[in-house]
Amino acid sequence: MCWSGEASATLATVGLMSTTYVAIKGEDKALWIPLAYFSLMEMLQAFTYTVIDQCGLPLNQLLTLLGSLHITFQPFFLNAVSMHFIPGKVRDKISPFVYGLCFLGSIMLLVKIYPLEWLGRCNIGHEPFCGEQLCSVSGNWHIAWEAPLNGTNWLTLGYYIPVFVIPVIYGSWKFILYHLMVGPLLARLLTNNINEWPAVWCLLSIGLLLLVIKTPIRQILYTKRWWFWNSKDIESSIVVEKSQTITTSEVKVSKPLTTEKK
Repeated sequence: MCWSGEASATLATVGLMSTTYVAIKGEDKALWIPLAYFSLMEMLQAFTYTVIDQCGLPLNQLLTLLGSLHITFQPFFLNAVSMHFIPGKVRDKISPFVYGLCFLGSIMLLVKIYPLEWLGRCNIGHEPFCGEQLCSVSGNWHIAWEAPLNGTNWLTLGYYIPVFVIPVIYGSWKFILYHLMVGPLLARLLTNNINEWPAVWCLLSIGLLLLVIKTPIRQILYTKRWWFWNSKDIESSIVVEKSQTITTSEVKVSKPLTTEKK
């Protein structure tokens, strides 16, 4: 199996065209904006193929850096998808807190990317994206990213906790289970190169999101009940609030007009 720049460009085009179609159809932006984001990553990889293995070229280094920055901000988009599958009233309450954690995670990842000498060096061959220099090289069949990351391994929790742990806490466990199987686990089966794994995972994310948007899988992923909330209780509270609003309006309308007698 061998991938290419043309294949990445084709997949990116399919992703962007699908994004345009579902956006015009009025789908939830929490689904099509992440699809666009991951499609742009694949387009970035298509350009990277033009300079792959040429580590001395500034363009190779720039595209590698852009790839790492794309990964840094992925928690925002993956949580947008995750929160789509919980009731809107719950989503509205927790989204500021969730995106705040994503922001904190992104800061941690940005610190991880910077090669601070006093923090040591990452463990090459055992840590994704770790290498001697900033460069995109050929993996087993796709792109492998290398960067001189610092040695603070715990900073990578800035990705894994917002992307996988936080959504389970707020109830989107079905989507996370689906994401784990079709994303990182499948990507790991497709390559034994730890630096190629992130690029393959990003590639699979386009198909993952397309399946969610356009197939019956989507209906299976909605969560109706969780430890911290119950959709029936939420719906009941909405009905009560609406009825109270209507009653208040009726009282105001039915109140007779009085005129003062002099």
